[in-house]
Amino acid sequence: MLYSLHGQSKDALAKTQKGAWEYDIVYTAYKCNMTDIMSSIGLMQLDRYEEMLERRKEIIEMYDKALLPLGIQSLQHYGEDFSSSGHLYLIRIPEIIEEKRNDIVIEMAEAGVSCNVHYKPLPMFTAYKNLGFDIRDYPNAYKQYANGISLPLHTLLSDEDVEYVIKNFISIIED
Repeated sequence: MLYSLHGQSKDALAKTQKGAWEYDIVYTAYKCNMTDIMSSIGLMQLDRYEEMLERRKEIIEMYDKALLPLGIQSLQHYGEDFSSSGHLYLIRIPEIIEEKRNDIVIEMAEAGVSCNVHYKPLPMFTAYKNLGFDIRDYPNAYKQYANGISLPLHTLLSDEDVEYVIKNFISIIED
């Protein structure tokens, strides 16, 4: 069997399919998949970096305003002496278990919203299990994973898109 990227059981495209965020790492390897063309595009993006940071900040503020009052927890992106790139909008839903979290991800996908889970602890991947790691030895890592979801956060999201994500997410968690 051929594996993509760094020993993953799914390639990036396969992980974007509805509800298909989960993958396995079946062997340890290096991740060396950036091409010169991708590097060139990245260099050109630097000209837009400040604009992109500002848009990500606007989206984060929309999410925070809607979700934090509901008891949803999120990493704080901005403070007096720190600032995030706004790469991910990681949330935690207190008191839910992994299976419920997975159901939410699937229901969001069915509504046309692709969510993800960042990050699955290494001891849960086959390659690391085969090396003798056991997730039971890392209860805090599992606890952080079990109720975490990443909502979409990229600069092509319109305000209407963000409102759609919020509306569907709230509807799903309140069911």
